[in-house]
Amino acid sequence: MADIGRHEQSAIHRGRVLSALWRFAGPERIDHFLILTLLVFGLSTIPARALVETHPLAPPDLGSPRSTLAYFTQHMNQAYQIQLSAGFESPEARAHIQKAVRALDLSDVAPADRQDVGFETALLLKEILDRLDLPSENEIPDAALMNLGKMTQWTIPHTEITMAGATEGPRMGQFLFNRQTVDRIRVFFDRIRELPYKEGAAVGIYEDYIFSPGPLIPNRLIQALPQWAHVGYLEQAVWQWFGAFLLLVIGSATVIMVFQWSRGGADGAAQPAQTVHWRRFAPPVTLLIVSGILRYLVDEQINFTGAVLEYHTRTLRLVLFLSGAWFILVAGRVVTELIVNSPRLRPKHIDPNLTRLICKLLTWVLLIFLIWNVSEYLGLSFTAVFASAGIAGIALALAARETLANFFGGISILMDRPFKTGDFILLESGERGMVVNVGMRSTRLLTRDDIQIAIPNSIITNTKVINESAPQPRFRIRIQVGVAYDSDIDHVEKVLLAIAGANKLVSPTPTPRVRFRSFGDSALDFELLCWARRPHDKGRLIHELNQAIFKSFKAEGIEIPFPQRDVHLIKGD
Repeated sequence: MADIGRHEQSAIHRGRVLSALWRFAGPERIDHFLILTLLVFGLSTIPARALVETHPLAPPDLGSPRSTLAYFTQHMNQAYQIQLSAGFESPEARAHIQKAVRALDLSDVAPADRQDVGFETALLLKEILDRLDLPSENEIPDAALMNLGKMTQWTIPHTEITMAGATEGPRMGQFLFNRQTVDRIRVFFDRIRELPYKEGAAVGIYEDYIFSPGPLIPNRLIQALPQWAHVGYLEQAVWQWFGAFLLLVIGSATVIMVFQWSRGGADGAAQPAQTVHWRRFAPPVTLLIVSGILRYLVDEQINFTGAVLEYHTRTLRLVLFLSGAWFILVAGRVVTELIVNSPRLRPKHIDPNLTRLICKLLTWVLLIFLIWNVSEYLGLSFTAVFASAGIAGIALALAARETLANFFGGISILMDRPFKTGDFILLESGERGMVVNVGMRSTRLLTRDDIQIAIPNSIITNTKVINESAPQPRFRIRIQVGVAYDSDIDHVEKVLLAIAGANKLVSPTPTPRVRFRSFGDSALDFELLCWARRPHDKGRLIHELNQAIFKSFKAEGIEIPFPQRDVHLIKGD
């Protein structure tokens, strides 16, 4: 209600000015009246800093408690006079308050909170000073007196409000309202808020600020609301609570709808792979945008203040951080899948596991960078955490040495590339199978029995590994067979080569061959040498070749003799 009264006084003042202009111009010279009116009110709209500030880049005079107090009071009074007619949404009023904030020591405040904390602290300090009996200007020490007495700080008499000289940093030598004053400013305000204002004080400047809307919300609309909408609860008006709740509902509904759309819609229809990939970005991006908009509207337009603003801001910053981390993780997965499945990169023999490792490492680097910047933004010392983690890091490394060995083993496998995904390998311990995945901790094999085996990377890097798929993917097959001594060896070789050439699993290059190995005890020993197209076909190819050899030999009359031994008994004398 105080705000309405001041606006009425401003309107009365403007009416008196118009009456004076009317009397000066006279009713017969209405043209003079209009020109004078436009001139006067046109000049009144020129920003105060354009009329007063001759050196806008000059540093503030904060060299003593006297000059600091005068500087702060001057700009807060100018801000108050401007807001009486233009409100706090006026850029000029906010500019003067921001200048007054320069008299505060906000070094302990997180960079993300300095604007809001500084703005409210300046208003609360103005409310306090307008209720206190301050000493005269001559009683407040200037720079000469401070240097003479070698004083580093000065406290307003009968208070705990202190101005102290900065001893380090870019503001060294300036006297600022110290950190303890900034931290306890609300406590001081609660103690004196029932005291009467002094003459010429900025009456209700803090209440006008906390209950007024931002520049996007017309002040007339808020003033037209019923009286109960202006009732304060936790230093926020009812209309502010209602507006924040409405924004929260709209934002939550938007995020939920986008999340459902990103999962393919309600009909569950299949979507192209590219569409599915890009849809996965929608939820984190929407959450980032919605949380950023909510923070701006609630802080700058609905104008939450105090502890409620602090809680709201921290919550939305946490949401922003989590949605940013979510976006990085989704981007890492999507980029990895696009690279691995790209038809342009497949012919270039780029190892998909190496691609996954690089993308995963880049994702973690971006996450650490995000945490680093967010911690600095919120005033948390991430560097100090690293510096104090030396001994804890050594203990952690000792406790997780096996995990670290597996991690570096995985990197060694991906960099050295003794095998890759899809290769058939045989370990010294006897495990044989196709490499399914080379992970950060283990390598997974799929055996021919469709059993998946996970082997720690530290074991694989310290054991003998036979890669049956390298350097060529084909695998050599040896089939040994014996024929009777009376067999035609040329015919046997011809039949064996025909059997190998007719099998589709046999690679045409190198060409199959037959070798006469030895004269056995019961048979002539031959060996069929050929190559399976893939190591996967080893068992099946051996089976088919053995079947074909048995049937062909039977049809061609080639005998496969049984092992036999003749025993001659010689009678002794």
